[in-house]
Amino acid sequence: MKPLIVLSFLFFLSGCAQTQYNWGSYEKNLYNHYCNPAEKAEYLEGLKEIIEDAESSNAKIPPGIFAEYGYTLLESGKTMDSILFFKKESELWPESKFLMKKMILIAEKSNKSVKTAPVKPELK
Repeated sequence: MKPLIVLSFLFFLSGCAQTQYNWGSYEKNLYNHYCNPAEKAEYLEGLKEIIEDAESSNAKIPPGIFAEYGYTLLESGKTMDSILFFKKESELWPESKFLMKKMILIAEKSNKSVKTAPVKPELK
């Protein structure tokens, strides 16, 4: 009986040690982004690599990656692209649907304000 308990425990631990997502260098990229926020392009590229790696290996995209990529695009002024990734996050992770709807509304509002912002004449 005791070997069965030990074997079950080892089996349980091996299941916990495995991950079903490939996070790539997410932690390192996030840390670098917080330390050097001006280097947003590198952070955006790191998120893009995580997405591309997961898609190329038919793995599931880690939770929040589409949303974070979309938010970073939104911060960069690419509102229409950000909406696409907010929708992808919502489809892949239904529990994020409410937040992603809010983010889409924010992106759409941001896109409209950019289009309708008055152009200030240059002073010479």
